[in-house]
Formats: sequence, structure tokens, C-alpha cells
Amino acid sequence: MKHIFILNPAAGKKQASTLFLPQIIKTAKSMEIDYEIHRTVGIGDGEHFVRSRCEAEAESDKKSILRFYACGGDGTFNEVVNGAFGFENAEVAMIPAGTGNDFVRNFDDHDAFYDIKRQILGKAVKVDLIRYGNRITPAKYGINMFNIGLDSEVVEKTASIKKFLISGSFSYALGVGIAFMQKEGTILSIDFDDGVKYEGEVLLVSIANGGYYGGGFKAAPYARLDDGFMDVSIVKNISRSTFLKLIGKYRNGTYLEVPNIEKIITYKRCKHLKITPKSEMKLCTDGELSLTGNTTFEIIPQALNFSVPIS
Repeated sequence: MKHIFILNPAAGKKQASTLFLPQIIKTAKSMEIDYEIHRTVGIGDGEHFVRSRCEAEAESDKKSILRFYACGGDGTFNEVVNGAFGFENAEVAMIPAGTGNDFVRNFDDHDAFYDIKRQILGKAVKVDLIRYGNRITPAKYGINMFNIGLDSEVVEKTASIKKFLISGSFSYALGVGIAFMQKEGTILSIDFDDGVKYEGEVLLVSIANGGYYGGGFKAAPYARLDDGFMDVSIVKNISRSTFLKLIGKYRNGTYLEVPNIEKIITYKRCKHLKITPKSEMKLCTDGELSLTGNTTFEIIPQALNFSVPIS
């Protein structure tokens, strides 16, 4: 097996991914593994590098297993996932070095993901992916969660504020505050695979493979990474004061237990859906923002080999 560590120098606070570098080198040498280190140089580099390595290995005589360790945030992880998809000899691991690190919250032993030795000794399991796209843009894949509405606004505002060199946590708080002041919602329709159609103005929508986003919000309490379903939560464009009353339960994943919650929140599980926005919408994919129109989402069961650190 070849162990390939992909570092995003720009991820997290104080270039957190580079802080792992001495530990990676020391552990890899002591365990005498075959390893290399790649530092990403820009958006898309991680995906391109991983795909190129997988293609080259597929054409070689050895066809060794390649395990790619994404050392960065959720965006870096998403790039590595997209690069590795479709290659059976590729495994993906995550060393959390971003600001959210929500994907690892889907596992009981979070601390194991920060231990390089336990990562190297990890075992691969099959997890699902969500394929999304439309007739214009080529299909891409998400592994954790998609967000539309308020959450996407927060990501956009936070990114804008960070340009003024304001710290990550403070810029996020400012981003939330600014986004909350906007009263308009997102007008869209959602067609589910069971024939149900949702239409209206929403405050936010989450389409989940994993359960967490936004630094620990459990938006999809029933989501599992290997169950072959997407979990969809739709919050009507309720007043911000009403949503603030729910925010604690929304964070810990117990909001579905609130009496009459179905009047303001729709929660469904499905394998396929299509979203048609009234106008171009902001879509946040595993923490990364883009603009899109009509978009289809489809679960791809058992699509990726994900390496889980030993306990």
C-alpha cells in the first residue's frame, strides 16, 4: 500500500495542516511505510492530483492500493473524494485540519482521526456518496452534506468578511448575524422519488449523507453514511425569532421531537430528488459554495473506500 498525504497549507487556523507535517514524517518513518507528501497549490489541485495518481496506478503492472489522506478542511476532503471516486484501488482518509471538520463527527471516536499512527493502521469501509449536477455542468460528488438558503448565505458572508483578515471564529459570527438580518427566503420546488412535491419559500434546506455541518449542527439526526439514503430537511421561511427558539434542538439533532414541528419542518429520506429554484441559488457542498440552477441529487451506495482509524 502507498500512503499519500495531501496537505492544504491554507486550511484552518494558523495553517493547521502544516502542524501535522512533523508528526506525519516521524510516524511514517518509524513505521517504515511507503509514503509521500503533496501540498495543494490552489482550488481543484487536490482532485486533479488524486485522479492523476489513480489513473497512473491503474495503468501500471503493480496496481497497488493508494490511500490518500486529506489533511485540511471539508473542502480539501471533498476534492480528494472526487478525485478517488471510480477507482477501486483507492482509499480515502481524513486528517481534520479545517475549521468545521464535520465529517469526522459521524464516527464515535473523533480523537482517532488526529492520531497519525491510528490513521495508518486504519481499515477501509464502504460509504455512500451523493452525485449532483444538471445538464450544463458535469456530475460531481458530495460525501457529507449540501445546504441551501440561510446556511449558504452564512458561508458567503463569512468568506467576504475573512478577506478583511478578520479571524475565522469572529468572521463566522459576523456572517451569521448579517445573514440573519435578511428576511427573504429561497423560493424553490423539490421533486422526490416517491412522487411527493414540495413547493414554497424556505429558510434553509439540507440534503445529507452525513449528519453534521456548520461546526457541529446535527441537521440530519437519522443520516448514516452507508444506508443508501439521503436525508432531507426543509425549514419553511419562518421568522428568525421562531428559528432562534429552535436553534438549540436543531444543533443537537432533537428538533424533530418538538410538538407540531411538521408544520414548519419537513424531513424526508429518499434516493433521488430534483430541486428547481425560482432563480439561481447558492449551493453549499461539503462547506464549499457555488451558484447553480436546477439540480438533481442521487445517492450512490457503497461508492467509496473510506479508511477509519483503529480505535
